[in-house]
Amino acid sequence: MNSKHSSAIAICTLFALPFTAVASDNDLIGREGRLIGEAIFDTVDRSQKGLVHMGDMEAYRDDVFISMDENDDGRVNYAEFSQWDPGFIYVAEQVGRKDAYITASKIVFSFWDKNGDGEMTVREMRLAMIADLKRADQNDDAVLTKEEFISGFPIIVAMRAAIRPDL
Repeated sequence: MNSKHSSAIAICTLFALPFTAVASDNDLIGREGRLIGEAIFDTVDRSQKGLVHMGDMEAYRDDVFISMDENDDGRVNYAEFSQWDPGFIYVAEQVGRKDAYITASKIVFSFWDKNGDGEMTVREMRLAMIADLKRADQNDDAVLTKEEFISGFPIIVAMRAAIRPDL
């Protein structure tokens, strides 16, 4: 792995480290999924202003795409995509919901792979994140609060639902 990947991985996954405790009940499981979502929001909100806009998402997307694109070919297949995870898979494994998590990740990948060729490009990921930000923006002000991000950003919603479908 080159230093570009190492740096991007460190930036994108550092926030997952606090979430290694084993969940013991449903409330904790729901809380762990939320905490991961909050940590992702805090990572995207690099200036710590409490809001994220498309520029913040673009910077985050750049780091994430670099960390996913293991072979540096400018394309991410599902195998590469599935290796990148901010902490949800660990929780899913602990609560016996790994299969649901994998299904959710395949659905997200298929939405992000706009042309359905089995590989996601930077452009496809950018278009997906723009659409996802708009979808999560409940008050249509072009920025997301932490709550809008956690409760409406599709990948966060899908992964949390895979872990705990009753949320």
